[in-house]
Amino acid sequence: MEEVEAHYYFKLKHNIQNDSELDLAKLEIENLMEKPAKEIVNFVDVLSEQPLKDFLAQKGIRPQDFITRLPYCGKLQGYYVRNKVKNCFNLIERLSYFREFFVLLESRNKNLVKVLLPSFNINDIEFMEDVAFYDFLPYAQIFTVNKGNPKMLFRFIPLHTLYEPSDFICDLSKKLSHVDRMFEEGINHIRREIYHPFSPSSARWFKKIGDFIDERAAPQLYLTHYIFGIRGKFFPRMISAIMNAAHISKGDWILDPFCGCGTMNVEATIKGVNNIGVDMQPLFTLITDLKIKSMHWDVNWLRENIDNLLSEIKINVESEFGMSSLSKYMSSRKMGSIFLPSNLMKGVKEDSLKCIRLIKGCIEDVGSEIPDECLRKDLQNFCKLPLAYWMRSMLKKQDPEKIINTYTDYLWKMFFSVYYFHKFRKTIHDFDLGEARIYTGDVRQLYKLNDEKLKNDEQIDAIITSPPYGTAIDYIGEHVWSLYVLDLTKNHLKLDEEMHIGTHRVSRSLIQEIKEKSENFTSLPELAQKILLQMLIGGKEQKASAFYKYFIDMLNSFREMARVLKPGKPLVMIIGKQQEMSLDGETVTIELGKIMEEMGKMVKLEHLSSIDILLQKASERGAIPTEHVIFFKKS
Repeated sequence: MEEVEAHYYFKLKHNIQNDSELDLAKLEIENLMEKPAKEIVNFVDVLSEQPLKDFLAQKGIRPQDFITRLPYCGKLQGYYVRNKVKNCFNLIERLSYFREFFVLLESRNKNLVKVLLPSFNINDIEFMEDVAFYDFLPYAQIFTVNKGNPKMLFRFIPLHTLYEPSDFICDLSKKLSHVDRMFEEGINHIRREIYHPFSPSSARWFKKIGDFIDERAAPQLYLTHYIFGIRGKFFPRMISAIMNAAHISKGDWILDPFCGCGTMNVEATIKGVNNIGVDMQPLFTLITDLKIKSMHWDVNWLRENIDNLLSEIKINVESEFGMSSLSKYMSSRKMGSIFLPSNLMKGVKEDSLKCIRLIKGCIEDVGSEIPDECLRKDLQNFCKLPLAYWMRSMLKKQDPEKIINTYTDYLWKMFFSVYYFHKFRKTIHDFDLGEARIYTGDVRQLYKLNDEKLKNDEQIDAIITSPPYGTAIDYIGEHVWSLYVLDLTKNHLKLDEEMHIGTHRVSRSLIQEIKEKSENFTSLPELAQKILLQMLIGGKEQKASAFYKYFIDMLNSFREMARVLKPGKPLVMIIGKQQEMSLDGETVTIELGKIMEEMGKMVKLEHLSSIDILLQKASERGAIPTEHVIFFKKS
């Protein structure tokens, strides 16, 4: 076959948060293409020059209308790479920051098309002076032209672009037919609706799904990410790009020892990467586990069980609270047990608690005919999650009727996310799912978990994680009602004391170690020691104790992560770059990013580079305006 180089034009997504993410987008491209990328400030520039200029058309479906529609409005619009003709399906599967990309071949050799995308079958294309358009797959189209020499221009749409709108679809849908309709409309909009005028918020008529897709809002809860999100979670697009930047491939084993609600694990699984998730918060590991297990379930089976459950709940609730004329002939048959400590009972409404107990009792009976005990338990836990999402509000603010409506609505939306995933898998692309293992445990003691890859040294191909940003978020306190109602803890204070890295509930006795400059204290990076002494002098003993414990815990976490990582392999950490606090009337900055870089070096991790991502919002306790993405490699 003739040796031909191709021109690759990568167009950034229009809804990128801000220019600070462009470094990550460029890194993603350069690592996937294994070539340096040239910036495209404006696609009009490359359209006015060869070899793209021949594709400018005056009529019909015009390539320039695809290329210039919805550009990112920052300092540049994309990247250009010249490289040999290669199979592009890896790019279609993995690209995260790019709405689409175009590949130009200066040839009429149809065999080259088979290299670009082996699933293509294009015997019928022609090369004429006028530009011709061929629509082949949901993610692939071709333009051809012959103005002196034949050329082919391929438009490829990354799968990420096609499934991101599921976030909007699950949020907007009220019934399954809405998901089906918007699924088709969304895919068609991205493929073909290049002349669709955007409907602004002031428009007289209701918006279409295409209008939500065209907004600058970046979806975060697509596919089964939608099942549950927590404050401070990863931005999925960023994690997907980091996986590309870190050269992570199908079949690798990747670890997130602070997995939270499983953003990295979901992204890895759908890309065929094997993964392990660990977190000390049992609610989070339950969520992560279900997000991935539901990818394997039969959606008709799941829908039938949800229908049966909701019917049972309705009958029992109406009977218990007299909401039905039949209630006098019925009696409540199911009532789950719930234990809440006395300090959490303050403000809890009696009827609301009884309603939640009744829902829980019905859930504990769902799937009773399923012989597989593990599958039955997973189904029941899936049905409990809508309680966890709104638990505090349900207990203290909502009456029984509102609780039922809230629970029902969110359970269906969770189902819609699973249904969308399976519909996408069936009609657009059948994901080759990676294996996932999820554990509740302590990152400082990974060797205690029942997993050979964590018990033994140097078994993990990559680590991507985001530990707590100091003491900014209370991961126990924010979900304490859910932990009890879902029977995930008997003592949240013990869980907090033994497992929670970044808790602000610590003993002031630790302050003595700082004062005496104990061995633990002097083992910390100098930057950490300096800020702790500053807090101590400023009278912030409780704050100093909390951060001292956090730094010691993080150093021990680094040691464990370095132990399980293979030599030469990457560890990528996303951490708040700085946390600010008030001290003696002045604002003092805690350099979290730099402290983590120093800790990595202490455990023989080579610091390769760091990228700063500006956040749109700051955390509640101490402003964290910037995320710091640190790239390490084990020596």
